[in-house]
Amino acid sequence: MPKTLVLIPDLNIPGGVSNYYKTLRLDANSHISYFTINRNKPESSFKSVLRLFNKYSVFIFKLLKYQYEIVIVNPSLDEGKSFHRDLIFIIITRLLKRKSIVFFHGWFDPFEEKIKKSKFKSFLFRISYAKATKYLVLGEVFKNKLIGLGVPRETEFFVETMVADSNHIEELNLNDKLHTYEKEIIFLFLSRMEKEKGIYIAIDAFQAFLIRFPQRKTTFIIAGDGIDLPAVKNYVKEKMIPNIKFLGFISGENKRQVLLKSHVMIFPSFTEGLPNAILEGMLYGMPVVSRAVGGIPQVIQQNVNGFLTESFDSAIFTDFLSKLACDSVLYKNIAEINHNTAIQRFTSEKVKERIFTILEDCKN
Repeated sequence: MPKTLVLIPDLNIPGGVSNYYKTLRLDANSHISYFTINRNKPESSFKSVLRLFNKYSVFIFKLLKYQYEIVIVNPSLDEGKSFHRDLIFIIITRLLKRKSIVFFHGWFDPFEEKIKKSKFKSFLFRISYAKATKYLVLGEVFKNKLIGLGVPRETEFFVETMVADSNHIEELNLNDKLHTYEKEIIFLFLSRMEKEKGIYIAIDAFQAFLIRFPQRKTTFIIAGDGIDLPAVKNYVKEKMIPNIKFLGFISGENKRQVLLKSHVMIFPSFTEGLPNAILEGMLYGMPVVSRAVGGIPQVIQQNVNGFLTESFDSAIFTDFLSKLACDSVLYKNIAEINHNTAIQRFTSEKVKERIFTILEDCKN
């Protein structure tokens, strides 16, 4: 195994990347180390710049002293600070003649268009991100997008996934879940509270479902925190929608209990990589109702293990939920398919095995 340095966010920050590396614990391998490049505390711009310069200095020191051969960078293609911060790490890695693996976890289509239209941003991309040794992507769509931004076609790409935490999965009994489903349907939205995650679409779909099935016992659990949480709560209050429970941010045992008792995951996100939440929902035997964006179509097939649409129309989501509510055999089949697929592909053991193989391949 080549010596590898993985650039990560503060693992105490809620989010897909931190959850991914916290679940995998790649640094348990003696040849792999984590290097935290941001912090979970607000700070002034001046302090932020000083801290970043210090990080670059420590990064160079570590590469030289400990002779790391590979650096894994985990950016998101968005308008946040990470685009400019991470490209410097890639340039440093290349100047010091180390190999780099870039793993894009998030992707914001409008920012992709800004890069294409800006000569300066396009130049920055081509001298940094486009020069990586290998790429991990969450779907073939991102491979094509990266090539469109300037990555050479001959570069090696690996279509990867996020990870579903399989600790204590033995607590799941699919037959019990089916039995409770026939008594009460529990829908789950598990994500940050932002409009772009499709939370309002999900709420509107649930409200219409209640009207369509007034006799069916139904609950909608909304789990997550974020800037739009107060507005979302107010939206539900103003529309007087019953049977909605807000749990805020959940993790650990609380999250596991919610996954165990929930039946259907609703995730109408506007743009995505491949959310951990969807893989966790699959692991816990949930059909997934989502939008056909990012890497989601890589794991959800229409009418096979869930339902996808390109539409933002909440009525379409209500139709999907209704189809599941009216067909317990369909629900059971999807629950089994998703659970078995997740066990075979998305557990930490399976994902780690693939990552280690990719790292070994870098030695050649």
